[in-house]
Amino acid sequence: MNLPEYFKNLEEDVHKIYDLAAEARKKGLDPVSDVEISLASSLAERAIGVVETKYPQLKNEKIINRIKDLEKEFGLLDPVVCLTIAEEVAKEKFCKFRDLLEGIDAGMRVGMAYWTLGVVSSPLEGYTNFTLKKTKDGKDFFSVYYSGPIRSAGATGAAFSLIIIDYLRKLFGFAKYDPTEEEVKRASTELYDYHERITNLQYLPPPEEIEFMMKHLPIMPNGDPSEDKEISNYKDLPRIETNTIRSGFCLILGEGICQKAPKISRILNKLKQKGFEFEDWNFLEDFILLQKKLKEKKETGSSKGGAVYIKDLVAGRPVLGHPSRSGSFRLRYGRSRFSGYSALSIHPATMIILNKFLAIGTQIKIEKPTKGSALTSCDSIDGPIIKLKDGSVRKIDSVEDAEKYFNEVKEIIYCGDLLVPYGDFANRNHVLEKPGYVEEYWYQHLKQKNSDLKLNFRKVSLEEAKNLSETYKIPLHPNFIFYWSQINKNDLDRLLDWIKTAKLDEEKLILNYQKSEYEKLKEAKRALEVLGVPHLVTTENVVIEKPYSSALLLNLNLNSFADIGKIKEKLNSFEGNVLQFINSKEFLGFEIRDKAGTFIGARMGRPEKAKLRKLTGSPNVLFPVGEQGGKMRSLQKALEDGYVKADFPLFFCEKCNKETIYFICEDCKSETKKIYYCSNCGRNFSSDNCPIHGKAASFTKKRINIAHYFEAARTQLNLSREETPVLIKGVKGISSVDHIPEHLSKGILRSMFNLHVNKDGTIRYDATELPITHFKPKEIGTSIEKLKQLGYLRDIENKPLENGEQILEIKPHDVLLPSCPNSLDEPADKVFLNIANFIDNLLVRFYNLKPFFNATKKEDLIGHLVLCIAPHNVAGVVGRIIGFSKIQAMVASPYMHAAMRRDCDGDEAAFILLMDALLNFSKKYLPGYRGATQDAPLVLNIRIRPGEVDDMIFDMDVMTEYPLELYEAAEQGKMPDEIKIEQIKHRLGDEIAPFRNFGFTHSIENINSGVLCSAYKTLANMQQKVEKQMDLATKIRAVDESDVARLVIERHFIRDIRGNLRKFFMQGFRCVDCNEKFRRPPLIGNCTKCNGKIIFTINKGGIVKYLQPALDLAENFNVSSYIKESLELTKNYVESVFGKEKERQEDLKKWFS
Repeated sequence: MNLPEYFKNLEEDVHKIYDLAAEARKKGLDPVSDVEISLASSLAERAIGVVETKYPQLKNEKIINRIKDLEKEFGLLDPVVCLTIAEEVAKEKFCKFRDLLEGIDAGMRVGMAYWTLGVVSSPLEGYTNFTLKKTKDGKDFFSVYYSGPIRSAGATGAAFSLIIIDYLRKLFGFAKYDPTEEEVKRASTELYDYHERITNLQYLPPPEEIEFMMKHLPIMPNGDPSEDKEISNYKDLPRIETNTIRSGFCLILGEGICQKAPKISRILNKLKQKGFEFEDWNFLEDFILLQKKLKEKKETGSSKGGAVYIKDLVAGRPVLGHPSRSGSFRLRYGRSRFSGYSALSIHPATMIILNKFLAIGTQIKIEKPTKGSALTSCDSIDGPIIKLKDGSVRKIDSVEDAEKYFNEVKEIIYCGDLLVPYGDFANRNHVLEKPGYVEEYWYQHLKQKNSDLKLNFRKVSLEEAKNLSETYKIPLHPNFIFYWSQINKNDLDRLLDWIKTAKLDEEKLILNYQKSEYEKLKEAKRALEVLGVPHLVTTENVVIEKPYSSALLLNLNLNSFADIGKIKEKLNSFEGNVLQFINSKEFLGFEIRDKAGTFIGARMGRPEKAKLRKLTGSPNVLFPVGEQGGKMRSLQKALEDGYVKADFPLFFCEKCNKETIYFICEDCKSETKKIYYCSNCGRNFSSDNCPIHGKAASFTKKRINIAHYFEAARTQLNLSREETPVLIKGVKGISSVDHIPEHLSKGILRSMFNLHVNKDGTIRYDATELPITHFKPKEIGTSIEKLKQLGYLRDIENKPLENGEQILEIKPHDVLLPSCPNSLDEPADKVFLNIANFIDNLLVRFYNLKPFFNATKKEDLIGHLVLCIAPHNVAGVVGRIIGFSKIQAMVASPYMHAAMRRDCDGDEAAFILLMDALLNFSKKYLPGYRGATQDAPLVLNIRIRPGEVDDMIFDMDVMTEYPLELYEAAEQGKMPDEIKIEQIKHRLGDEIAPFRNFGFTHSIENINSGVLCSAYKTLANMQQKVEKQMDLATKIRAVDESDVARLVIERHFIRDIRGNLRKFFMQGFRCVDCNEKFRRPPLIGNCTKCNGKIIFTINKGGIVKYLQPALDLAENFNVSSYIKESLELTKNYVESVFGKEKERQEDLKKWFS
């Protein structure tokens, strides 16, 4: 099946589901009788689809066609398109607005929605509004309000929104902002208060940057009060309405325009070339110079020990290497079919050896070139080199060997390779780091000399390597070189002395290693370990087996042990390092390249995730049960009480002459009439206006007969009492604007299938995002016949699909569901099978329609459609299930992730079965507070177009091998743009070419190979996690365990203890029975509502839980006296509140068990 046919079939399938959902919604049983998710197949449709939820008059084909015309004229995602459409909307060229300011507001939102791909909620929630304020001379200027959800726009998107609104300001003749000195100082104070007292900003500008920016901005950045803390200074300013810290203001100024000033300046320069005038932003050039100067000043004297990735350490998540330290991950350039787009790969054996903390999908925070990455496995790169408890050194290159030696590891000398694609360096504009000498680098040297020679360059024998090096004058193959750059001349001198006493026996190099000489040979043995030479330690010898024995002698150009004396003489007089000595003219051996290259420090981030999303209380239905539901929010508990008292909407059935809470009367099934209630006069009205008191409410707090509604729902579903679930969980109350509940029938059916509802009426499954460009049928559990039906007819070599080992290129909308056998949570295949059965029952029992799925096993789900959506987005992307992985992740084409405006840096997204989304989603269920539309699928993108996705994917490389030019450029520390590597951006301009013929440089046997569930998730408590974290810290040569202990105590334990202790004195109290909250305990000593027992909300255990582990760490790992004293002070503080622990007499059996 070609791609145009694939897209056509996909669109037809979407419309088929949409039509069925629309038929069900017409029954009137839902808050709205139409499907509430609008379909979009282009960026223009998505952008308008997002903003029309606020301005319905924008639902206009003329605007969409105008955007498309502008795209043809200027190009996709060109800022000219963005500014022009914002201007034309504001000028009312397509529809009318209440006044000029509303038109500007709509234009701003449309421009912002276009710039952010019509995917995120920031045009609705992040940008709040703007108002007019007066300058000192009485003119009107723009004060633009932002809130927390502006973060979803991304730093560049947020910063560019200021350009859009300022463009409209100048266009319509409004004045520039004239900041006062106090407003400038307030900005600096507020950003630092937010960073230090609320949450970390990703970029905290120095005060000089903040003040310079505030003095020159032509519009006033503002924000709604969002925190419960006031700023520490510069309060009560006339033009700023609040003294409370404003998150939106801090984000737009700090992470937005200050951080992205260089990029915004480049965009403005391009706009100026096209005739736009932005003289009010010329100050950015001076700002950038100031920024550079401050950055240089800051970097002077800074140390690698302050690397961001390691400073933010979390207890239980291990450090895998200090910055650039020998033995941490070795940089290797390349991309497998299961990495790229921020996802990096390590050898599956490395995952096991690192105490199984790293699993496929686990996030790692790294030193360079990116900040965070999701991990995948690749078995065609180097695994770890380990030292066993008996002193032997092993190079681990298989999962079987890793499991075999797992309990014998004493030290991890080298963690192995970290496979990083060129595209990640290009996207971050990070200098190319020096690579270690690896097989593919060597092969490029060989191809330079003989491009016609064909061989398996990863598996070359020592004899072949020697012959090739001699024939073509190329460096020795990397399989037979060692880490010479990691030892010094003294180490080599001691090693040579040791080798001098050795003997050769059938190509085994046998070195004397008797117990009495351990101390004497300590340095020589260590040199052999750090060189990465695999060897066995026997009773009296160290044995190096072939080919490593021959390779070591070849590296040293040793034909006879008698030559060692001469070599030592040359070594003692040599000026350079060991690697230079090995390659010196006097040596006259083969050229030995540096095997080490660049080491990259790392630590574990978030563990991988694949689980059903549950709201607080795990409700089955968005139906309020009030206090009558008890702590479990149980419908059955409310039935025992006989009523529920909560906020409900008001409807009236004229046929039955009674009030109800539903759109369709539960008794006579006729349509009801909406009524409104005035709380002042206690009367109902047919409109939302009380003639006496004005606006009437659409809901009221009322007591309903819950048994009546429950029995009506059970009868409607045709369920007997025995078939009805024993526990159906609702919510305590509904926070939507109109307080409209879901129909109880939906909750009963969800409970039958052990499913839980999300805030918008859908069922979601969250999973870590991972990219894949190719797969094998055997990896996804789908039959060859089924794959052919799905359009997979030929493999990447254009051979007909016949067996499970062939490699197929994934199509852009196709996804793999997580079905991990080791997961602690229910796998997606079981959950989605339950959802399919729930939907079929809903269609048959509730809507009186035919079933849709008829699924009895997980294979029946293949071919069905899902909606994929990332947090903070308002647009979902249609996906097609083609199989199941054993990984706890959403495995999909990089284009799927890019269409959600995400990369694969360890974050998560969600699956929703498409029929569930179209049938059950309603905007009426969404909470009435700001940010509610984040994560709500207002729009469905039914066609991924290569130019209409996140532009980060354009930097992804698509070559089957990297040229020698890349490695040479990296050796010289050049920038990525100084060399030519084929990337997706070079294929844009064609609708199909960017989706096809993805190359990858490194092969994988099976994407499911490696650790499938991180040890972080399986360890029972924090104490065990920290023990394993420190155990790994002591094993990894590249990690300073005392520094890890310091960071765990300083960054986590002490902060947690002191923070909880502070909260203890500010805490409220609650009733154990009815959960009523009290600011202070009632004088009667019991709950004033139910007479239940009153308890603390923060207890002693939550405060002291980390105290003893922290003290133990400080004692065992030689942390500084400052840390020890800080801990002792904290301990004294805790004891002053709770008293000292009494000494307990321990049972003798404890010590002799």
